[in-house]
Amino acid sequence: MLVSEIDIITPSSLSECLAFLAQTNKKHKLLAGGTDATVRMKEGKWRPEVWVNIKSLKELRDIEEKEGCIHIGPLTTHTDIVRSPLLQRKADVLVEAAREVGATQMQNMGTIGGNIGTASPAGDTLPALYVLGAILEISSLNTKRLVPIEQFFTGPGRTVLRENEMITNILIHPQVPNEIGIFQKLGPRKAQSISIVNVAISLRMIEGRHCQGGKIAFGSVGPTIIRAKKCEYLLSQGPLTEDLIQNIAKIAWKEVMPITDVRATATYRRDMASALLERGLYRLIRRWENR
Repeated sequence: MLVSEIDIITPSSLSECLAFLAQTNKKHKLLAGGTDATVRMKEGKWRPEVWVNIKSLKELRDIEEKEGCIHIGPLTTHTDIVRSPLLQRKADVLVEAAREVGATQMQNMGTIGGNIGTASPAGDTLPALYVLGAILEISSLNTKRLVPIEQFFTGPGRTVLRENEMITNILIHPQVPNEIGIFQKLGPRKAQSISIVNVAISLRMIEGRHCQGGKIAFGSVGPTIIRAKKCEYLLSQGPLTEDLIQNIAKIAWKEVMPITDVRATATYRRDMASALLERGLYRLIRRWENR
């Protein structure tokens, strides 16, 4: 199918969009920022019969805190996230991840919903959403369901989203005062490259270097985002000394499941996952001690 043969519709409201998804029997794709869609079309991978342009649905572009959760609309851009005072205070790891999504133009156009919906294991915001315990609100014309982000992805480019559904809200729990996070990425942003490895870390600290617990999530080292649960267990087994941090990093080498591709070998990815985690933990400890 030629690009010129693809129809484009632009619903004026969320209800109109959901009504179209409920009624159509044509192969379709949602179009928001278009940063991924452009690439996939050039590669010949995405050729829907209809593009559903949802960029103008302003009710899906918002960041607010209510009822103990932070609500982020799926059309919120990466630039919106980086500039949000609320997220800077209460979701620092997501702000850091959004800041690493390509060049400025991509941050201005790309949306967090698109980053999730594309379901790339290299998506920069995804590990951050994992450690923040994100829950996705998925809507059809007549129903809504809440899906924890860890249950949303079924493989590279695959999700539990049905043809008549779309993401309408992203909920995260705000970080508490003793919670700190960091995002680390290997893959030069200036080249707008896909991450070779990335990692998000969130720690709940108490006195000194003691950690009550935390979450660690890696991207680009498996078919979906990988929670490093063995590493997480060790976080609370004693003060985060240099020796313990190095041991945690060694465990990470075994927890990830990378493949070899044109961008890196599996061994290199394992080595870099371990190194990024170690560096991230050191940086978080310094940040905690200098607060």
